[in-house]
Amino acid sequence: MKGEKNKSNKVEKGIITFFCSLLAIYFVFLSNTISVSAKTVDKGEKEISAEAYILTLEERGGVKEQIQGSDIGLKYSEEISRVVSYDEKLLKEFVSKLSCFDGSKIIESKNAKVEYNGNGYAITKETYGNRIKKDVLYDNVVKSILNKDTTINLESIDCYENPRFIENCPIVAYANEALNKYISSNITYIFAGNTQVLDGSTIKDWIGIDENFQVTLDETKVRNYVDTMAYTYNALLGITIPVSGGYDGNNHSWIIDSSEETKELIENIKNGQTITKHPIYAQTEEASYFSDIGDTYVEIDMSSQHLWYYKNGYLIVNGDIVTGNVSGGCATPSGVYNLYYKQKDTVLRGPGYASPVCFWMPFNRGIGLHDASWRSEFGGEIYKENGSHGCVNAPYYVAKAVYDNISSGDPIICYN
Repeated sequence: MKGEKNKSNKVEKGIITFFCSLLAIYFVFLSNTISVSAKTVDKGEKEISAEAYILTLEERGGVKEQIQGSDIGLKYSEEISRVVSYDEKLLKEFVSKLSCFDGSKIIESKNAKVEYNGNGYAITKETYGNRIKKDVLYDNVVKSILNKDTTINLESIDCYENPRFIENCPIVAYANEALNKYISSNITYIFAGNTQVLDGSTIKDWIGIDENFQVTLDETKVRNYVDTMAYTYNALLGITIPVSGGYDGNNHSWIIDSSEETKELIENIKNGQTITKHPIYAQTEEASYFSDIGDTYVEIDMSSQHLWYYKNGYLIVNGDIVTGNVSGGCATPSGVYNLYYKQKDTVLRGPGYASPVCFWMPFNRGIGLHDASWRSEFGGEIYKENGSHGCVNAPYYVAKAVYDNISSGDPIICYN
């Protein structure tokens, strides 16, 4: 009995050893494959063999690529129809080698653009490329294999890296509208009777769109523009004026406040304004300068043969002039006077002359300010030998600017 029992134990151990060996072989097989449940084949549906299985990828541009079961070690279980296995390493390698990942064939998607075309800004349509999100494609390929699907449309599974901003996107339309608004600005600066115009032809070089499609205005470029303008037009007159009327002037200057003017100009541009303006000044004339006269007057420096006209504290015009002939005893008298009246298109008459003028502004008996079409040059030392009969001769543009703005009673200051 004891011998039979030992024999029985040996048989049982042999059977156990056999099945353990089978399990070991099975797990080695599993280590090289992935086995998962797949959908059950409906009755009447023809079962596709693993090697004959084909998954078609439908790509942009009508391109199609295929993954075959034989390419990825695909296997269907004969015992359990719901189990599918494939070689994960082979699948990843095969997907990586698909034509859609060939760098020479990849076209990048491009956002819609807002570009200047010479007349204004317009939207350029976006470009749809063919660069694929590899992880998204791989996950969907695995899912299709497990479900035994035969087709994947890459467009329908959001597999492409598409443009972020497209033509009909509200933010693109807003940017286009804002840029056109900025360049519609037309700002005319007035300096001493001269003008400087800032418009879209310059502003277009200051504006753009950032990576989030937000409109930008380069404040550094705006400041550089204002600084250049200030350097050009700041009128540092630096004079002391002793006149017979008893008023003593002090050094004075007109200095543009670049910081404040930059801020205001940025707002002018953003609002698309069309305006005529004086810049913001950090300094005009000193408060004591002709304080009894006010801030509207004509200033005539006979030693430098130059005229300035200020209205409400702003320099409207300035230019060279010719005053009374010194050698002929007709020097223009110094003093502080007031304009009697103004008259257009008249003839000035005196001993031996009759001179037609367009703008006549008398302020000291028969002496006045007027244009002088018979002169081709002004300023310098002309007045010493070839000056006027006592009047202040001015170029047409100076006389006109003063005439168009001055009123009876406004001060006229003459000094050497």
